[in-house]
Amino acid sequence: MHGPTRRAVLATGAVLAAGSAGAQAPTFRDLLPSLRLGANLERWFPVAAAQRPRRLGRAWWQDLRAAGFDHARLFIPRDAGAGEDVPRLFLQAIEDADAAGLPVLLGLSDLYEPWNRWDDAAWRVMQARARLFGGATDPARVALGPLNEPAFDNAAAWTPLRDRLLAAARAAAPSHALVWGGHEWCSWRSLLRQPPPADPLTIAEVHDYEGGAATWVAERFGAVAAWRDRHAVPVIVAELGGALPHAEDEAAWARDLSVALPVLRRLGLPATLWAVTHGGHWRIQEGEAPRPRPRLAEALRASR
Repeated sequence: MHGPTRRAVLATGAVLAAGSAGAQAPTFRDLLPSLRLGANLERWFPVAAAQRPRRLGRAWWQDLRAAGFDHARLFIPRDAGAGEDVPRLFLQAIEDADAAGLPVLLGLSDLYEPWNRWDDAAWRVMQARARLFGGATDPARVALGPLNEPAFDNAAAWTPLRDRLLAAARAAAPSHALVWGGHEWCSWRSLLRQPPPADPLTIAEVHDYEGGAATWVAERFGAVAAWRDRHAVPVIVAELGGALPHAEDEAAWARDLSVALPVLRRLGLPATLWAVTHGGHWRIQEGEAPRPRPRLAEALRASR
């Protein structure tokens, strides 16, 4: 039996090379189904305290992971300025989180409100940040969002702006998954009214502070999961609190989480708690350490 000809060998090699070149490298989208519970670090917390820059350090991030969290979410505050000083502090935090085994969702800016439209300089700042993090972080471990939240009256007003934001971020960060949410502060209701973007490498996010009985939790997040399945766009509940009146009531908040988290896990929706914070509302942790407060820790253990 004759062996393959040189031409056949070369042709086969060319096909394999083309297939390898065209293969999509892993991104945060591929990681998302394995995630269950993460923590938001509110605005300045990851990089500053008492209005002074600080580094939490890798041991802090290791403790966050040991507390039962498998990812983190950060976003750059609106008063971070136009330069790279603050973004580079966030980059350092991401590097420490990744070294501790925690992938990160990063919001490149805070808000977009139709009554406070961005000028050209603000667009350049967001895109410069996308370029910085797109070049300095691993797309398999970091997802980038142009915004923390939008605040629009309806999907028709928000969608063109969303698509412009995604296009600007994509031009600067071609390999990263991009995160976006619905027009109404990323609420679950506004996601259901939202068409998916043309960009195939995105993740949709929901922010939820409604709490409620198991039937209501299952109803609203069941609708979110159905949207996800219909459009083949992964979804993460990127901010999860309890009902708004429970923002400073640890026991009631813990009860809300003990109801919501099992439902989200059954539906395959990862959740990111709000928040590790300097403030008093929705404060997960005690002091500066990432350990959850006692009733919250008990609720998290019970829902694993």
